[in-house]
Amino acid sequence: MTEGIRNYLLAVAAAGILVSLLLSLLPAGPLRRTGQFVGGLILVLAVLAPVAQVELADLSRALARIRVETKEAITGVQTDNRELLAAIIKEDCETYIWDKAQEMGLELEVEVTVEAGVNYPYPTAVTLRGAVTAAQQAALSQWIEENLGIPGAQQEWRAM
Repeated sequence: MTEGIRNYLLAVAAAGILVSLLLSLLPAGPLRRTGQFVGGLILVLAVLAPVAQVELADLSRALARIRVETKEAITGVQTDNRELLAAIIKEDCETYIWDKAQEMGLELEVEVTVEAGVNYPYPTAVTLRGAVTAAQQAALSQWIEENLGIPGAQQEWRAM
């Protein structure tokens, strides 16, 4: 991690030095203003280059891990156990869906299934119980798919 930060800072510093050297060689006038503009673009690209390399899945896993580590720090308990981590993810996902259903005016019971036998537990299915219209079901189903990655085929709807 520190090696990556070191390389990033060296790249930004090198871009800054290169731009300043090139600008010092340009005569005053329109050519220099163009050089300043291009140099500014080069510096912006050097600063923002790591953002383009970020994988959203990796970022999501890192954020989830930070959340777990925060809970560990608060409780003082290590949660290396996959089952405990799966239980935390299950509870958080159920709460998240239940809150969204409440926002939509729905009264639902929510049960999330979490795949715990993999490197990192993740929600794989959800069972929802309650009286909903087809439009409400479609809206919440789409929201669950977009926000939790649980496809419609893995969403079971039951009337109460």
